Amino acid sequence: MDPLAAAADRIIRAGRRLGARGLISAGEGNISVRLDADRILVTPAGLRKDELVADDLVVVWLDHPDREALSRTGRGPTSDLAIHLAVYAARPDIGALAHAHLPAAMGLTLAGEVPDPATLPETALLLPRLPFLSLGIPGSEELAGLIAAALSEATDPPEPLAPAVLLERHGAVAVGRDPDHAVDRLELAEVLCRTWRDALLIRAARASLAIVETPSPGS
Repeated sequence: MDPLAAAADRIIRAGRRLGARGLISAGEGNISVRLDADRILVTPAGLRKDELVADDLVVVWLDHPDREALSRTGRGPTSDLAIHLAVYAARPDIGALAHAHLPAAMGLTLAGEVPDPATLPETALLLPRLPFLSLGIPGSEELAGLIAAALSEATDPPEPLAPAVLLERHGAVAVGRDPDHAVDRLELAEVLCRTWRDALLIRAARASLAIVETPSPGS
């Protein structure tokens, strides 16, 4: 399989994973793969990412994003292309990027809650840094720059760069060596958010039950 076909296959499989796990709906989300130093392959705008075929995907030149940026079916690249361009420029080590409107993450951040990845063993190990960004304008250069900065910001003392970033009311963006790796990190972020949400609900239920008077016998 040639590199372009192999990259297309990885994106298509990653999109189906996101759909099968209920992490995207309608035309939400986007995925890309770095083809080489100059180009990425990215999902198109306006199509379900769990129903794509290879001809729907768009080759984009990193330095000239408008150059030949149409799929064989005439579709343009994702409206979040600015995110992909900014992150690949900031992170030459990554091979793929995935963004999804994770339901639990959106609900949690809408309620003003930001989960701590250190609370779960899996996220503490595999997603130790999960920066949070306040609501930005989708598709904007400003939001793209903030995401790229969050994913490339070094710490003192040095820690691994963040593998994902949580977006207020907008899901998450994750990077990795390939689309499966990036989607793994999106799934972990969503598991963390679901667990955090469930813990809040259980605590609220316990607090509510504690103030309810127990009926006396015969009442």
